[in-house]
Amino acid sequence: DAAAKVVAEVLKVPFEKVGIYNGIDTRTTVFDVNTHATRGIYCGCGAIKYVAEKVKEILLNYAATLFKDLPENLELTCNKKLGQAIIYPREIPQNYMTVGEIAEHAHITSWGTISYTDTLRQKNCPPCFITHFVEVEVNTKTGEISIPRAVIMGDSGTVINPDLWEGQIIGAFSRGLGFSLLEETEYDLNNGKLGCNGMITDYKIPTALDMPKIDNIIVRSAHTYEPTGPFGAKGIGEAALSSVGSAIANAIYNAIGIRFYELPITPEKVLKALREKEAKNEEGRG
Repeated sequence: DAAAKVVAEVLKVPFEKVGIYNGIDTRTTVFDVNTHATRGIYCGCGAIKYVAEKVKEILLNYAATLFKDLPENLELTCNKKLGQAIIYPREIPQNYMTVGEIAEHAHITSWGTISYTDTLRQKNCPPCFITHFVEVEVNTKTGEISIPRAVIMGDSGTVINPDLWEGQIIGAFSRGLGFSLLEETEYDLNNGKLGCNGMITDYKIPTALDMPKIDNIIVRSAHTYEPTGPFGAKGIGEAALSSVGSAIANAIYNAIGIRFYELPITPEKVLKALREKEAKNEEGRG
């Protein structure tokens, strides 16, 4: 979706007319170094924008031969009435051709196909930033922890698709909640075999009931601009969950005065810590 938006913005074609075939996939592209660094938007869409700009240059150059004008005197824009991208001389806007007509003419006259293939290696990998604020409720009788509210602020430069961006932030928060409070596997220390919580039937992950109600999750963007990214954008992927555990642990400390230094913070660990705290208090009073 973001890739299609980048192409539509550069070539001024309606978004719904942009097709992404196979996407960024090793069936059609070479293997990358690795999957890391939150760089789908920054590197992937950066390359797409670069290639789209080259296609735009080819279009304008060929259109210039048809209009008998210079490429810099032509305008590429989206005609909403036609639902198509058009090119016209700035001094004669009514004398236009659609991008489709220009591409067809280039093909029929054997001038060539309006296409471009290249690679782009970004010279930078700017960091993104995320911060979480959570409210927790701790049941001191059962050790259970709930999170009724959360505020999340992210900095990923220009947000190309706000809906998907917010979905990524909230989805990452649910993952962070899971590994902070629920997800744990147990291994036999003698033989290294998985003891329990290793199957889909017993490995605990958060459900919708474990999440704050959607109206109680406030997500905001810092609205910064990354000059080396496509239209000012940079990634947010893995970083979106990086501070969830710390925020939850700090909130628990503020609630019951106990620091936890390992995850997940389960009800059993909370009750044990509360008993130890009470025992120390009793010793102090004695």
